[in-house]
Amino acid sequence: MSNRKTALVVVLLLVSPFFSFLSSAQYGPAAGSFKIRSIRQQLVVPPDYRSLVQGLGTSGSSLAKKWLRIETAFDSAPEWADDVQVKYYVLMGRGRQARIFGGQETYINVQAGQNHVSAMFMHPNTVERYGQGNVEAVHVEIWFQGQLVDQANSPPANVAWWQGTEPIEGFLLDPRDTPWSVIAFDRYEESKPAQ
Repeated sequence: MSNRKTALVVVLLLVSPFFSFLSSAQYGPAAGSFKIRSIRQQLVVPPDYRSLVQGLGTSGSSLAKKWLRIETAFDSAPEWADDVQVKYYVLMGRGRQARIFGGQETYINVQAGQNHVSAMFMHPNTVERYGQGNVEAVHVEIWFQGQLVDQANSPPANVAWWQGTEPIEGFLLDPRDTPWSVIAFDRYEESKPAQ
């Protein structure tokens, strides 16, 4: 009887990694592989590169307009991760004037660690037209290997306002498409090149 128990334990030890592999392949990465630390949204004046070029001046009415910058700080557990999607939903306006804007960015070469930064921007005219300069709420989701691994709201929400309505795409811009493109490589995670 002791030999049977020993044989059963040996078989279970040999087979359990196989079932563990199947489970992870079926259900994706373990929860907790990414964790959103914070979502920060603010209206910011863009950098003025014209002052670097002689004769163009240092001020202009377009520079006085503030862009919406949304930055998400997050931690990651995998040693290296590719195809990390950060999805943004921005609620502007109230009642019948409410609009939900959506955008996403996919990152590569995300190394295990803390305080990675993702960002999205919105042009000043869009902020003024649809939000009269105000943002009601922001929802951010992190997806990895096709699975939602974390999500957060700013401010905290009891209602899933981002669900049930198709977001308006194309108005949230990744840093490469903004005046911050020159410094984006140093502050934000590496974006996956467009194909």
